[in-house]
Amino acid sequence: YKNENIEVIGCVAAPGRDYIGRDAGQVCGLGLDIGAPVYDSLETDVNGTRLIDMADVVADYSTIKMSMETLAKCVAHRTAYLCGTTGLDEEQLEAFAKASETIPLMQTANTSYVVTVMKKLLREAAQMLEGKAGMEIIEAHSDTKLDAPSGTAIELAEEMAGGMKDHSYDDITFHSVRAGNTPSSHHVIFGCQGEMFQIIHDAYDWRCYAIGACDAIVYLADRAKAGRPGSYTMFDVIEK
Repeated sequence: YKNENIEVIGCVAAPGRDYIGRDAGQVCGLGLDIGAPVYDSLETDVNGTRLIDMADVVADYSTIKMSMETLAKCVAHRTAYLCGTTGLDEEQLEAFAKASETIPLMQTANTSYVVTVMKKLLREAAQMLEGKAGMEIIEAHSDTKLDAPSGTAIELAEEMAGGMKDHSYDDITFHSVRAGNTPSSHHVIFGCQGEMFQIIHDAYDWRCYAIGACDAIVYLADRAKAGRPGSYTMFDVIEK
């Protein structure tokens, strides 16, 4: 997938990796050079300018530790930030909320357009079936995924809870599967008497997330150019 509105100027890896200095297109398996070297820091000097100061937006899918460091750097350099790292705790999420007062940012577990629509449908379903159905989420990911339940499952449950009056997030049951190389699967079940309603999202590869992420990057860049800090979501991208 290629977005003509985006130019990748560099990628960042953990210091000491043997592919630092190589072209990111080769490192990621694309099989061609894209003119974006892999650096070991956002603060790397590139012809007299820090890498982060050359960027309109930093997109980050890494670890919690690295994401919190990146958040601080983006605030310090007034650079828009898209973060897809999951497993953040309440204190870390509060740090993102505080940062949104200074920069445009999006912290989300999922940039899929379909998952975004799914959230809206689930909120309405939970509102209408509250008290009439048991609500459970079954999510499956690859055996390398560390956090459980997934960030997407948590966001789905939060959206459902937001539509209910007398029930809460704690009334939703999670089931997590970690096996094979499944990109992502989320089955939300509303179990009623004599019938069952399901809303399902299965990802077959990573392109669905890349498409949404690229559109989110362009959206955040536009917000930055307009001087509009804030905490944005994929709903904002869809409804622009």
